[in-house]
Amino acid sequence: MLQINWIVCIILLSSIPIIPIRDGNVFAQQVQSEHQQGQTQQQHFAIQKTSSFVDETNLMHVYGELKNISNKAMKNVVVTALFYDSNGKLLNEFRRSSEIRTVNPGEISPFEVLYIDTKTVNAIENYTLSAAGQETEMKARALRITSNSSKLDLTGVYYVKGRVVNEGSEDATNSMIIATLYDKDGKVAVVGRAQTEPVNISSHSEAAFDLPVTEALQTYKVKSYSLLADSDQYVVIPEFSQAIVIELLFLTFTVAVILNKATKLAIAKSSHVSSSRFRCDADLK
Repeated sequence: MLQINWIVCIILLSSIPIIPIRDGNVFAQQVQSEHQQGQTQQQHFAIQKTSSFVDETNLMHVYGELKNISNKAMKNVVVTALFYDSNGKLLNEFRRSSEIRTVNPGEISPFEVLYIDTKTVNAIENYTLSAAGQETEMKARALRITSNSSKLDLTGVYYVKGRVVNEGSEDATNSMIIATLYDKDGKVAVVGRAQTEPVNISSHSEAAFDLPVTEALQTYKVKSYSLLADSDQYVVIPEFSQAIVIELLFLTFTVAVILNKATKLAIAKSSHVSSSRFRCDADLK
């Protein structure tokens, strides 16, 4: 009789759904597996030329470039930034898509990640960057930038304008121009983007672009820039996206003189006003 009871118990237990329990070893193995997957994904990209600064509204901008170092084209590429305080505590995490919609093997896309938690921005001591995306088909290179020029006006707005031609057999829809502006050390100082005019470029037709970069706290640092063209169907021909060194010495000197005179005048008239708090070019190591 006792033997029969045991058989009944075994049958009953086998009918109960088993809920897996995360013991230490299993959990550690899973975390290690997830970490390895993350490392494998991150090997698709190299992050380079990064910089950061806090603007007048207390938002932090993190700029840089990601390079596709794999042999596969990648779409839906997202940059993740983790921000830490001086004790190594995670303050916040923010993500943003790369500027280029499909990054072909060996090619580069700039990015900008915003830290929008103004209450903790001053506590940031360090940050880490990673990128992940999904494999896709290569996007044809058929957009050629045929001309470009740039200028920095007296208000600090940096203008880049030019023309782009669609050399592909299809229309290029939702066409964009992305400007990556670099400082004297070759780091990304600021990123600008604008639609072409017209935004849909017919096959073997040309479009204009006029791209204003309005981040005046950064534009005065610009020493060179590169241009990328992107659309639903095509990307720029790589040889036409090289960095262009600019000569703005005279204009920069003129702006500096004007700003210096304006500053002295403002100080003379407002000596009773205490200096405002301001943080700029907080490039974190």
